Amino acid sequence: MFPDPRTEKGSMGIGLMIVFVALIFAASISTTVIMKQAEDISEKGDSVSNGISDSINKRVELVGAWIAGGIDCSAELFQHSTFGGWSVVFDVGDYDRTAMEALGATDNDASSIKVEEGCNIIMYEGESFDGTWIAYFGAGDHTLASIEAAGGANDQISSISVMSFSLVLFLELGVGSSSVLVDDISTSTVCANGDSLGVDYSLIVDSGARLIGNTNTLGEDANIALGEVITDKMTVRVEMAFNLCVPNIDFRLPLDINVNYGATTSYTLPIGSDEIGYDLMHQPW
Repeated sequence: MFPDPRTEKGSMGIGLMIVFVALIFAASISTTVIMKQAEDISEKGDSVSNGISDSINKRVELVGAWIAGGIDCSAELFQHSTFGGWSVVFDVGDYDRTAMEALGATDNDASSIKVEEGCNIIMYEGESFDGTWIAYFGAGDHTLASIEAAGGANDQISSISVMSFSLVLFLELGVGSSSVLVDDISTSTVCANGDSLGVDYSLIVDSGARLIGNTNTLGEDANIALGEVITDKMTVRVEMAFNLCVPNIDFRLPLDINVNYGATTSYTLPIGSDEIGYDLMHQPW
């Protein structure tokens, strides 16, 4: 018997229909996968974009800076090169030869010195803050070798100045910046003192920060604490005490305001005076 042409055509039609449905199903799966990949790429792009946006937008700016005064510290001068013999402790102040001798030091007989954190000193060969050489030192234990490396000399110290340093800073969020967690805001600076390099870094909550209304961000009579948030409506007063970096007069102090996951804003403050209240941001350079 011969096959019925009608049955054969019907079978071919069903086969073509199955293939057609399969193609549509496959295309549907491909479209879904492509769309999912596109969504993933878009989400990653948004994440990167948001990260870049945060880095640009989260920014704290310095709107004021004044000399606040000194902090308690001292320096101990020794007779011998490795902290032996007689010794005299000098608090913050200026000591000519007469003042040094009044405290028990011997003129032209000192060879080493220990300087507490928060202080720096100037040694002079002359008895009235002058002479053929002047040597600068920051915090640390300075032997005779250190004194000589800084330009000083053995048994030639006749006057000394002991100085400390702190600032009051006023901070605000940069234009367009989103709110910033106070935990993420810090200050840092670096300067050279004698033969050493001083670096100070601290969170603003470690420096007695308050709003200019003398409250924390919650309106309480207390310092700003970890977990509080700074908004664009706030001006923060920060007392920045320098422990290691104590700049000299005429030094141009670099100061960075850092925001974690955000931007760093850099400034240079010319130290034209150590008088309390001296305005560091509105002086001729």
